Amino acid sequence: MHASYRASTMTRARTDARSPEAEEITDREWLVRHCRGDARAFAELVARYRRPVYGYLVRCGVEESARDDLFQDIFAAIHRAAATFRPERPVKPWVFAIVANTVRSHYRKTRGHAITAEPPELARDAAAPDSHELVEAHETAAWLERAIAALPVAQREVVVLCCIEQLPQEEVADVLGAPVNTVKTHLRRARIALAQALARRRAALRREVST
Repeated sequence: MHASYRASTMTRARTDARSPEAEEITDREWLVRHCRGDARAFAELVARYRRPVYGYLVRCGVEESARDDLFQDIFAAIHRAAATFRPERPVKPWVFAIVANTVRSHYRKTRGHAITAEPPELARDAAAPDSHELVEAHETAAWLERAIAALPVAQREVVVLCCIEQLPQEEVADVLGAPVNTVKTHLRRARIALAQALARRRAALRREVST
């Protein structure tokens, strides 16, 4: 009995409220409840994905004037597609497949896209608003967002999904409808480009300090 209790405790610890496993279970529950007619369930799903979806729009270069409408289109598409969701699939890649397809459709309709260097709003630590380390961290984060926004769209998609949303490369390939090797190539090229941009930034900062 004690062994069983310890095992159940360890399972709960591994699937706490912030773990990917717990989030996946909760997402599935919301989709099931939504399909059964629970209006509150879809509102919970929107709240869960609001920030990552909007962040995807920003980082993938959707112009500010189109973001709110596109955000609404994405969740309308999720609402329509919920009944066709296959329970054996993970929810997060399914959601981002809809997001990516909606953004690509937007680009096709507008015959191009604007590369935006505006970073998403960053959370600030009110406990130490004037600290040098905090300021430097926010400056670095803002720079990184701009560097990602300057990547080609295909590389941006992969960086956002692999590095920010932390989806496995195989799932990203499913999301984007691309071979895994293509995802790996885009990710490798994006990392090289970001590393080169970081090296240039550090060199520029060193020159500023030395003058």
